[in-house]
Amino acid sequence: MVMALAGLAACAGAPTAAEAPADGREAPRSAAVSGKPTIRSAWTSCTVDAPVADDGRPPDALALPRLGTDFTVAAAIHCQLEPKRRADRGEDLVLTEGRATDVTALLAALRLPDDTTTVEACTLEMPWVPNLLLLDAQGRWIRPGLPTDSCRKPRPEVSEAVRALRLTAVSEKVVREIVSAGAAASGCNQDWSNVVATKTRDPRLLPRPGRVPLPSQVRLCVYRVPAQQQGTPQPAGTFEYGLLLPQQRRAAIEQTLAVLRPAEQCSVAADRFAALQDATITGDVVYIELDHCRRVLATPLYGPPILAQADTALIELLRR
Repeated sequence: MVMALAGLAACAGAPTAAEAPADGREAPRSAAVSGKPTIRSAWTSCTVDAPVADDGRPPDALALPRLGTDFTVAAAIHCQLEPKRRADRGEDLVLTEGRATDVTALLAALRLPDDTTTVEACTLEMPWVPNLLLLDAQGRWIRPGLPTDSCRKPRPEVSEAVRALRLTAVSEKVVREIVSAGAAASGCNQDWSNVVATKTRDPRLLPRPGRVPLPSQVRLCVYRVPAQQQGTPQPAGTFEYGLLLPQQRRAAIEQTLAVLRPAEQCSVAADRFAALQDATITGDVVYIELDHCRRVLATPLYGPPILAQADTALIELLRR
């Protein structure tokens, strides 16, 4: 989920790695796309006229014709998709439409040529590409192509000009919930992978049975797996409920875990599963399938994973 949000809201950061072309030559030079931007009729909204892909990225403006002199720009619109925290501590993914009329610096940046300087290597980070539209005085609009640097990424002057726009928020639309109020209050992630199903897919890699340990402070997070995720290589669950376990309940769960028998052979996809997490540090996690196979998988920081069979007493202790 964190990686997905970095792509939605992010500004490209410092280079993380470098990639040299396989044949040792410089990165291919970019060339401006010929033609003129398509002029469209009256602007409606970011939601209607400037949709984004499932990963939050706008259409590829690097492959569109550049802004010419035949379209007189009166305003710029930037459609920003970013997380926004609510009063209940949950988060929504919000599409904000911002409009600016002082566009002199932006137009100058958009009319720059491609940078064709020879380079030996290009960085691997995903570039930030603004969801940028230009309007004329009649309300018609275009999506301009963006000039690129030697690595086929937007020229930094364009990114700087877009971020410097004095935008007035026209509208905000909640696209979907990212973090529910319940997940935020409990300290659980909104989404989590059923690691039991992932780790036990290959019978040759089944972990050995053994004593399942618990940390001193435990957070219980329970997830429901949507039908379309069940049976996939990495089934993802959505938060259902969670809490920091009282010590008495934690001790009862630890005692039950200590006497579990080895897991039985089973391949039925779970509808729900729980994660017992170390509440103080990022460390040990114990996963329990709450139905069907009802396997228990411990993944300690040190030592091999442990696989066991949950019993009715353990499942009852994990209920809301």
